[in-house]
Amino acid sequence: MCNSCQMLNINGIPCHELGCPEAWRSEIRSCRECGTDFRPESPLQYDCSPECTSSYWGLDTYGDEIDSNEIEE
Repeated sequence: MCNSCQMLNINGIPCHELGCPEAWRSEIRSCRECGTDFRPESPLQYDCSPECTSSYWGLDTYGDEIDSNEIEE
């Protein structure tokens, strides 16, 4: 049992109802943009870098939307 756990007893059996709140710390995730494996720094991190996050959401590095006319083909 870790310090973050809030144990629940169901029919006399101790369990986690929603799972351990710290389980994400030991996960190795695959970046949804480039596919690189990484260890998240927060529970809701799904991209390996800010650049991949911007690219995934179609933003340039300043958080502005990319104009499709500016993209070279």
